[in-house]
Amino acid sequence: MKRFVSVLAITTLFLSGCIGVLEKEEEIIVIEDTEDDEQVIISPNLNTPENYYRTVLHEGDYRHSEARGLVPHAVFNRIDINQLEIGLMELASTRFSQNQYFFQEGQYLEGSLINRWLRRYNPEMESHREGLNPPLGEGDTEREKHENQPSYLSHIMEHNYLKGVEDGGSLELGGLVLGISLNSMYYYQTEVGGPSFEVPLDEEDILAEGKRIAIEVLNRVRERDNLANVPIMIALYKEEVRRSLVPGTFMAMTVIEPGKRIERWETINEAYYFYPSRQATQDFREDANRFANFKQDIDGFFDNYVGVVGKGRYKNDQLQELTITINLQTSSKAEIIAMSQYITDRMKKHFPTTLTVQIYLTSLEGAESIIVRHSEQEPFVHIYR
Repeated sequence: MKRFVSVLAITTLFLSGCIGVLEKEEEIIVIEDTEDDEQVIISPNLNTPENYYRTVLHEGDYRHSEARGLVPHAVFNRIDINQLEIGLMELASTRFSQNQYFFQEGQYLEGSLINRWLRRYNPEMESHREGLNPPLGEGDTEREKHENQPSYLSHIMEHNYLKGVEDGGSLELGGLVLGISLNSMYYYQTEVGGPSFEVPLDEEDILAEGKRIAIEVLNRVRERDNLANVPIMIALYKEEVRRSLVPGTFMAMTVIEPGKRIERWETINEAYYFYPSRQATQDFREDANRFANFKQDIDGFFDNYVGVVGKGRYKNDQLQELTITINLQTSSKAEIIAMSQYITDRMKKHFPTTLTVQIYLTSLEGAESIIVRHSEQEPFVHIYR
């Protein structure tokens, strides 16, 4: 299949919000397939501290994964879905450089296939013969059967990382990343429309089941000719309970080169904490006190009630990122401007410059302003008009 690449330059574009600007004369790569006339575009790079992957667009369209529709039915917590997706990209960057690889949603594992994999294994039912969840356990009642053998696997998310081939005129799959999402609480019903029951799952059991499932997933993926010779990263993600205010966490990851098996797992030490909370105060008192002092200053700025809550992301027991949401009763623009200025000053006072902080101000009218300060950088403030 013969392909050629043409490069188009675009002028500087200013984007709203805090995602930065495109560098002047940033290049858009256009790859045209002369056999089926498909045009593949590589999106321009955004000048952001996060250094996001450039995205592959087919005929100018973003191509969704077939399995995308399964996610809301398999993973019930919206913040878990977001963290699984973004977290996989962050982990991928440790093996597939953003400067050399381009991102697209999974295109190799069909939605119907993943759906079959998510079921409980039952050799007597054709639709369940590929199930990766264990069959129901022993017991005299349906509840006993469920509780004696919970279901662990919730979802499998696929990401593709493409790279240019040596002739510079085409793209090929350079890496596959699979996120295996696991329950921390098993929810079940014994009859359709009946009451729901829940079983908390032990962390060691979750990890063991995740590793077992990963081995089987790898074997099945390698059986496909187009996936037999690419590096594969597999990450195990533990979901939070359904009504949690913070997302779940990645537990472990591994990279399998072509022709290899899973040889070792790298433990991922990350956690999320909600502020204010007893758990945060108990585990990270200094960070909890910083947040409490910040909140006290904000509460004192208004006569009316102000809701101030936060979500802290920890890696290796160190606070890396803090996201704060402030809900206001006012919608006066003059007051919003004054509040944003005051919050920025209080943020500088209470939180170290090494910490990335994102603050969102909202009112009954919707989003009012956003304040973002990346580590060791000056804050960015945007007032919505």
